[in-house]
Amino acid sequence: MTGVQMLLHTKAKMLSIHKKIEIMDEDDRVVYEVESKAVSVHDTTFIRKADGEEIAKVTKKPISMHETHTIEMASGEEIDIKTEWFHLMNDVIKIDSMGWELHGDVLQHNYELYDAMGNLVASTHRKWVSLHDVYYIDIRNESLTDRIVCVYVTLEKIIRDREQGRMNNN
Repeated sequence: MTGVQMLLHTKAKMLSIHKKIEIMDEDDRVVYEVESKAVSVHDTTFIRKADGEEIAKVTKKPISMHETHTIEMASGEEIDIKTEWFHLMNDVIKIDSMGWELHGDVLQHNYELYDAMGNLVASTHRKWVSLHDVYYIDIRNESLTDRIVCVYVTLEKIIRDREQGRMNNN
């Protein structure tokens, strides 16, 4: 892929209940660790660098018009991620405070992240043929890596919540 600055991946379904997930670089070195609490009122997930430094926590708003998750960066910055309604096959997820948008294909699990100027800053895709669920994050601007990882961890939370909702409705 042309212009990719950094490629990260994980070899397990991100954010399974009460699970720690490692996000690795191209040399399989752990760069980030993600931990979800099994039982939590606000469905809290912590994102840390490999050295243990917490970069953010993600919580789900229990009551909102749209699916809304808040990323609280260690710096104190809060980023709300809201899904839009009425997109049957493609998601459009707004990140208003940054002017970013995620566009994705629900069935293929391919998403692209655009900045306020409409420039592609990252994309993600799922490897379909593997022993484990393998997710890739192609980052175009390394200076935004922490924020991009937080956005994609939140995206995985949204997808997981939808999958659990469908299973509970069957």
